[in-house]
Amino acid sequence: MKLSLIAVALALCVGCYSVEVAESPILGASSAGHVTVSNYGWTLFGYVPLVCGNSNAESWCPFLFFWNDLKPELAKARLDAVAAERDAIETDVWYLGTNDVLFDAYYSPVPWVIVYKEVNLSANLVKRGGER
Repeated sequence: MKLSLIAVALALCVGCYSVEVAESPILGASSAGHVTVSNYGWTLFGYVPLVCGNSNAESWCPFLFFWNDLKPELAKARLDAVAAERDAIETDVWYLGTNDVLFDAYYSPVPWVIVYKEVNLSANLVKRGGER
């Protein structure tokens, strides 16, 4: 029982880095898809990184402890790599970053100890030489 609780706690507390590409006929013939790059993790007091998703696509470990890969620049670099793979250019790039407190003042005597951070970047890809 104790081991299963620890496993569930670790599963909830690790970070995740994901790249999703969606293709649809609705996007049009010149579209190479819609890409969403996201990374999330946990920090101590909003500044000290505890765990986050690993932005290195070739790494064997999907998350990093005590490292900060929650940066828009890293998400943009991954977006650029996907666009280069598909021989496309990025249009309509949107960035969204969030900070949420795990335990707020209602549930914890010391609020804002553990903060959830998330970085999201999305864009439409247009084939080079296609219509815009």
